Amino acid sequence: MKRTPLAKTQFPKGKIGLFLVWACLVLPLISISGSTASLPTRNDLILSLEADPELVGPENLCIVFGGVVGTFSGGGDPSTDVYTWLITGPNGAEIFNRSGGSQFETIKVSFNEIGVYSVNLSIRRNSDIILTESMSVRVQQGPELAILPDYLLCGNSPTEISAIKADTPNIDQYIFTWTDPSGNVVGNTNTISVTEEGYYKVELYLSGSSGQQECLISGSTYVGPSLDFNLQLSSESFCQGQSLSAGIDRPISGEWFLISPNSTEKTSLGIAYGVNLETEAIPEPGIYTLIFSATDPNFPDCKSERKATFEVLEGPELKVTLVEQPDNCSANNGNFEILTLSSMDSLIIVETGFKASAISENQNLSISNLEPQLYTIVAYANGCESVSIFNLESKNPPVTSPSTPEIFIPEIQIQEETCSPSGVEPGSVQVVFSQGEVTGEYRIIGQSKGALIVGNIQDQDTLTIPLQGGTYLLELKIEGCTYPVQEIIIPEKPQIEFTKPNQIIICESFEFVPETSQDLIFTLKFPDQSTQTLASGGSFLLTQPGEYELLGESTDPSSGLCPKTEKFTASISQPFSFGVSVFEEDCFGNQVFKADIEGFQPEETFIRWMNADGEIVGRGELLFAASVGDFSLIVQPLLSGSCPIQPVNFTVEAPVLQAEVLLEANKICPEPGTALIELTSDSVGVKTINWIFFDDSGNRRDLPEFDNLAEITIDAPGNYEAVVFNRIGCEIGRNFIKVENSTLLTLPVVEEVYGVCSRGQKGPIIEPGDFAEYYWYFEEELVSTDPQFSPKEAGDYNLKVVTTDSCEFFASFRTFDACSFEYAIPNAMVLGDPSRNFEVRISEGITEVELFIINRQGGLVHYQKSEEIPFGDAFLEWDGTTDGRYIPTGTYVVVLVGRNPLYQFEEKITGSLLVLE
Repeated sequence: MKRTPLAKTQFPKGKIGLFLVWACLVLPLISISGSTASLPTRNDLILSLEADPELVGPENLCIVFGGVVGTFSGGGDPSTDVYTWLITGPNGAEIFNRSGGSQFETIKVSFNEIGVYSVNLSIRRNSDIILTESMSVRVQQGPELAILPDYLLCGNSPTEISAIKADTPNIDQYIFTWTDPSGNVVGNTNTISVTEEGYYKVELYLSGSSGQQECLISGSTYVGPSLDFNLQLSSESFCQGQSLSAGIDRPISGEWFLISPNSTEKTSLGIAYGVNLETEAIPEPGIYTLIFSATDPNFPDCKSERKATFEVLEGPELKVTLVEQPDNCSANNGNFEILTLSSMDSLIIVETGFKASAISENQNLSISNLEPQLYTIVAYANGCESVSIFNLESKNPPVTSPSTPEIFIPEIQIQEETCSPSGVEPGSVQVVFSQGEVTGEYRIIGQSKGALIVGNIQDQDTLTIPLQGGTYLLELKIEGCTYPVQEIIIPEKPQIEFTKPNQIIICESFEFVPETSQDLIFTLKFPDQSTQTLASGGSFLLTQPGEYELLGESTDPSSGLCPKTEKFTASISQPFSFGVSVFEEDCFGNQVFKADIEGFQPEETFIRWMNADGEIVGRGELLFAASVGDFSLIVQPLLSGSCPIQPVNFTVEAPVLQAEVLLEANKICPEPGTALIELTSDSVGVKTINWIFFDDSGNRRDLPEFDNLAEITIDAPGNYEAVVFNRIGCEIGRNFIKVENSTLLTLPVVEEVYGVCSRGQKGPIIEPGDFAEYYWYFEEELVSTDPQFSPKEAGDYNLKVVTTDSCEFFASFRTFDACSFEYAIPNAMVLGDPSRNFEVRISEGITEVELFIINRQGGLVHYQKSEEIPFGDAFLEWDGTTDGRYIPTGTYVVVLVGRNPLYQFEEKITGSLLVLE
């Protein structure tokens, strides 16, 4: 399905809106039904599509949240069948009247009133009705839902979730089942307390008289903190003696807590960006719980808290027992035993090269032929390493000679750690050999820090070794003689404490506040080498990418606390933008919206969908909104803390799911042999129109040539159907109309020519016949729409008549002026020349003519009369003879009289005629 973008904002100024609507007044995460399943599953739907025609649906429904959705199906063959649904309410009013193809094989209808409804289904296959069926549905009042799409979880305080209103009548008759994110049943009452983050589901219903489930309602919600962050551990399991570092994937500080194995007590580790747990803090094996708690400025009274667990694995255990000391400082007859207190994969003695594997518990290993020194015993089991140091001393200390038994005890001088301007300088140990310059070797093994320092002594009377604060064992071998091992303690200098994020991404700018509980002065060196100094609690504004150096110092010079320097890097956030698009829509009003994020992956961001009241309604990339209204989207990159972005605001409006389709058509007329079908609709949501033809035998033919046309011209009688769809291809209406051939084929009765009298404005009354409409045109101008017409002017006329079947017929006629005429009379003639005889020509308008030719004496020499006049042609021809003889040449008088008795018209024309030989 195409994804249609609604809006987009470029960071940081964008404003946009987000929306999702459930058209049937029910939350998308809540399904409601009668005594059967709440909504058909995919398998149910497939079976329904393949089933024989049959009306199937719930007989009992409960109104919840202002309405209830009932699902009904008709089976049959949705690829060809047309389903007509009619649902009437308790008072007989129609609440659903729809007809359509495959999209209407299964319908979901909202019921908003209590009572008994009638559901009627008619299925048409081509032009035949193959099923007519009805059923009754009883709708009763259900509980009012109280569950929200999202709840805040504040620290370890429980959050109460209720499925329905506490004052719901007969609430004690409902059966509730709550399940946690793992699917475990966690409650069977209306309200439960939740302390763990995640999705929770509830199902409730009434038990019918026969044990069936009625008013089945299922819903889900998400419970979680307002802030998004994840704990990041250096390891989820490690061995005793190792350390752990922990942080979060956002540069925010908060309070850290630790719960030890077999305990429920939280121990605060302080407020910091991250923590480091040394061996001393996690000494015993088992499961530890680490908790991070932070405050969201938008919800200051609700701590955002998340937990992570890690396991400290128990390492191999052993016991070393001295058997025999070497006789002197260079003898090699020493011996000790190792007792394995647990099974081991292997064991190594570093100094001797001894190796053993697959050692069982309570096994004794005897190690002999040993000279006096420190021995490092490394044992491995279950992936863990255990290191033990055993000091094998000689029986007799080293002396100068047997005759002068002076014991050499080197003088040990300790220098503790000192403060430097930027941190702590290491201490040192100085060994002074009283006998003078010596040659040999030394080893220093750290008991707390695991350090191993090895070196040679070459003709030296002193040995100085720098050491960090801690406890060490010093082993000296001088001239082949092992001196007694001495413990060295380098006092540690206390240092100020603060924490900072490990990684910062700057989004335009970042306000960095070093986290400390001490009264300190901080100096920050920026990547451009400039510096800024602030007291504790002050914020540094970071805008530059690169390496930063932070120096912290105590404000009290007498505190004895050394400064501390930490380095960190910051990078500039890549450009990002976010907007909202419709990810998915269906044909019943459900819409899924998607956060379109450019520049980051969704899992790298903090996403919050909010309603108009500022409440969280969604946390993921997709949103199933519960209703129409105003919503907003907030997206932040996790590592950038908080970017100065503007929420994307939007308003949800109900989608167009139904449109009235009206069809009008006339009958097929002989001329031009076609009919016009017009489609009108009350909805602007109509985006696509399809046309289908069915002949009287039921044969179907799609008419793609008419796609998206609101007016079509057809030439074949039959049944025509129009189907309209909205912008996502959902059918929202259709209608069906029959088109027949017209039987009204009588043409208008009109003469070709009519006379009119221009002088008296008189003309004939023309009656063309019985029609529904008349249109009389004179010289292309409409002059009358009456059934009868009397023309008054000479010229060309056209008539259009329309039958009651909307067929149009045309006729034309012309008129001439019967009260005015034109004539042509010669004024001379040549006797005896047939080509130059006397003749008369006249125009239309005259029905009879008399001709008189009179000599000078007034005598009539020629007379003719005619009532058959060939208009425009020569007639009344005369060759100039009277009684068979030519008349004398000369000048004569010509009198022409024209008459039209119908209009009582008569006109006399007088002229002269010259007669020649």
